[in-house]
Amino acid sequence: LEEIASIEKEGASAPEKRTAQRRLAEEVTRLVHGEEALRGAVKASEAMFGGAVAGIDARTLDDIFADVPSAELPRDRLAGGLSIVDFLVESGLSPGKGAARRLIDGGGVYLNNVRVESAERSVTADDLVAGSAIVLRQGKKNYRIVRFKV
Repeated sequence: LEEIASIEKEGASAPEKRTAQRRLAEEVTRLVHGEEALRGAVKASEAMFGGAVAGIDARTLDDIFADVPSAELPRDRLAGGLSIVDFLVESGLSPGKGAARRLIDGGGVYLNNVRVESAERSVTADDLVAGSAIVLRQGKKNYRIVRFKV
């Protein structure tokens, strides 16, 4: 009862956090699928809503972004670093280099859900999620997953 009161109080003071809904979803997921599935669902939810994608395994990444437009590039494009501007064009997220620079300057480009601050940034193998992909986002909802093949 004390926990319920605490959740109600938090919900009243910050309804946008949806504390009760989240807690209910967590408990149902844990009950039906187990603790490990809950951890996977929490990671997936965070990634889908702008949180960290680091540490997500390949299967979860594929599940989360199954319906997202994708591109495939050779992994050797990352050797020595690939300009973020070129990467946006090659991935299909931007129609040209000028548009890519404007997107970056406007703060509208995210690499693995982290805002790209400079058009001088390079993309390297260190940016790969699950060892083989990068999640690009333009604005709030325009996602693209880029897979790198050997």
